[in-house]
Amino acid sequence: MKKVISLTYLFGVVFLLASALYFFASNWQVFSRLEKVALAGSLIVLFYGAAFLLDRVLKGAHFLSNWLLVGGLISFGLSVALLGQLYNSHADSYLLFLVWSIPALLFSLYTRYGGFYALTHILIHLTIYFYLFPSSPFELWTLAHTWITFGVGILNTLLFLIIKKGDIASKPLLYLSLISANLLLMVTAFDNEYSVFFTLFYIVMLGVGVYRFFHKETSIFIILSIFGTGFIIIKMFELMARYVSSLFFVGLLLAAVLLLTGSVFLVNYLRKHSSSRHWTKTIFVASVTTIASVFIVASVFGLLSLLMVNVSMVTLFVFATVFLVIPSTLTSWPSPVKYSLMMTGIIIGMMASVFDEFSFVMFFVLTYVFYVEKRFTARFVFYVLFQLNTAIFLGQTMNLGAHALLVVMMLLNVAVYLATYKKHVLQYGAFLIGFLAFFSLTTIDLSLTLHITYTALFFLTATGCVYFFKKQDRTFYWVSSLVFWFMLIVQLYYDLAWKLVHKSLLFAVLGILFLMVAVYLDRKVGSGQQSHSVLAGKRMGILLIICLQAGWIGYQVYSNETLLQNGETIVLELQPVDPRSLLQGDYVELNYTISQLEDTSIDDNGSITIVLRKNAQGIHEYSGVHSFNGKWNASYEKKPGDVLLNGKVTSSWDNSAQVTYGIEHFFIPEGTGLDVEGKVKAAVVKVSDKGDGILERLRD
Repeated sequence: MKKVISLTYLFGVVFLLASALYFFASNWQVFSRLEKVALAGSLIVLFYGAAFLLDRVLKGAHFLSNWLLVGGLISFGLSVALLGQLYNSHADSYLLFLVWSIPALLFSLYTRYGGFYALTHILIHLTIYFYLFPSSPFELWTLAHTWITFGVGILNTLLFLIIKKGDIASKPLLYLSLISANLLLMVTAFDNEYSVFFTLFYIVMLGVGVYRFFHKETSIFIILSIFGTGFIIIKMFELMARYVSSLFFVGLLLAAVLLLTGSVFLVNYLRKHSSSRHWTKTIFVASVTTIASVFIVASVFGLLSLLMVNVSMVTLFVFATVFLVIPSTLTSWPSPVKYSLMMTGIIIGMMASVFDEFSFVMFFVLTYVFYVEKRFTARFVFYVLFQLNTAIFLGQTMNLGAHALLVVMMLLNVAVYLATYKKHVLQYGAFLIGFLAFFSLTTIDLSLTLHITYTALFFLTATGCVYFFKKQDRTFYWVSSLVFWFMLIVQLYYDLAWKLVHKSLLFAVLGILFLMVAVYLDRKVGSGQQSHSVLAGKRMGILLIICLQAGWIGYQVYSNETLLQNGETIVLELQPVDPRSLLQGDYVELNYTISQLEDTSIDDNGSITIVLRKNAQGIHEYSGVHSFNGKWNASYEKKPGDVLLNGKVTSSWDNSAQVTYGIEHFFIPEGTGLDVEGKVKAAVVKVSDKGDGILERLRD
């Protein structure tokens, strides 16, 4: 019952936060700007206030008050996003996440609570991501971006080592820093003039990490192995695209042979050392098998293509089955060699059968391999391949559409799950594939009735599975169900079948119901779950951080409202498009006639102030006079009617400069993009005495 109560509280908090996000993103026009600000403020007060209240009421069970405190910080971030929406600030700007990350960092340093650590890490990396990949289409990836990425990767590596040393106690942050470090360092190893250096550096880092954690921590070794395997395969495709030739593919084949030879010696070494864990050996063999199989398959098809050898698909299938798959199952070859040849044969056979549409034959091959092979991991992989072949076969022979195919795959795997006994490999595979097919039904284009039906059924099923398997302590199943549950929440944000505001109201009702049920169960049986209170002895400091958040929101509202009331009105020509922001909903992306300045003699990025003057049609145009990094391009004295507008040069070429002014996004109610796109011709902008602009409205 303790686990049920804890999960119910969690679901209630998540639903309320999702409801707020959906509502703000819908940009519902029933409320005015200030009323929306008041709603955002009320949400912050609700979460923080409830956290302080329940901290006193729930003695010894502080997990809910801790979650609500984190929820308050998330609601602050949603409020920051709402202000950007109300005053048409940059969509998904790194500034949004930077502002949000500051109180998160203060909370982390002050409370040392794991939830704040994880949220801070995510927000800082979102800040960096949107700095490197801004919404503006004019920013280009440069070598400077690569070095920034490299530096952040190194910082994540240092953070990982600090946590491992014990200076920071947070498991989620440990894995977040490890994954981030590997991902960022991988990015630097591709498509730049120093990629050789970055590649060697990352290989050394991986090698040291694998050696360090080979015998000690399986979870870290698994993460490193996954990244290492992915890196080698992606690097292979990059090199193949650059140096494609018969010699390259021969070298690839030799590399696979050398890899398998080396792995044989290492596996023998592991067998002689009892300290080596079973999962360590399994992951190592899986990594070698994946890399070697991809290398061999790529080299075989590459050589056949370059040498223009006319081999029928049936011949290729027979060769793969007779000379690779069957021998690998009947011999006692070392594991890396055995499984690499087996997987190579299966992949070649499946590709050949799909090409000539005789995939039904692969059922016999996969069934044979599954029957002969007894290792759990291998049988799991073969079951997944069997299901993939089933989907291909049904698509080829019955011409099933996506809807019917997904329904058949879901029902088939439900039947397999129910027909197998607990902890059988088929049950694990059927659970994942069945759930994946079910989730896919909520994403495809169907009628509104079917879409809502599948969504509701999926939600009920996922929620029920989380509770059921959590109660039975079947970790794989309840964690998988919870992942699919969150996937649905995220997917619904981008789903266009029904309005965000309607989903928001539904989530609000569900959140309240879940919290009411949790409170009832808590009072009836008592959760008895002891946990440390984040607020213990730190209430005044936390209140100060909350006040800083409130002060920032108040300042932003005051300054923007003042500018809208007192700023000088100008009209600018534009051309719009229609995407959706991560947190702020639908918006129109604007490209002004003044976004590209001709004959500027600017050859660098930096701050710029341009002089605008009104033409006969009432449109403000660039006068040809500007100040770049504080230096005017011509002598200038302000004339009556002149308006100075601040911007930023983001790129320059051929004596032209691309400029952004912070007024490139106009947020609109959900689903109204087509009403705006192509119909509006101008934007009405308010400009302050300092030259800062704020977008007020669009006009035809």
